[in-house]
Amino acid sequence: MTQNVRDGRGHRAYRRKQAALRRCTRAEQLPCWLCGEQIDTTLPATHRMSFTADHYVALNNGGHLLRNDLRPAHRSCNSRRGDQADAEIWEAS
Repeated sequence: MTQNVRDGRGHRAYRRKQAALRRCTRAEQLPCWLCGEQIDTTLPATHRMSFTADHYVALNNGGHLLRNDLRPAHRSCNSRRGDQADAEIWEAS
């Protein structure tokens, strides 16, 4: 079901919002909201420490593709968090 949400209506608007967050993260040197470490926005998308836009409420938990606030995160931190309702803050290894 989540895949349909990501590829359906609003997909392009989500990508624009994600790109704007990436630019803001680069310009203001925003840290990962989960671990607090800096994010290198020049890393390729497949790198574990690359930039991702994390939804405040996970799509699997009823979050909306566009209405939720996005926060900058490392790919590995975002993956570790998964669709948990409350995120735990952990130290980067």
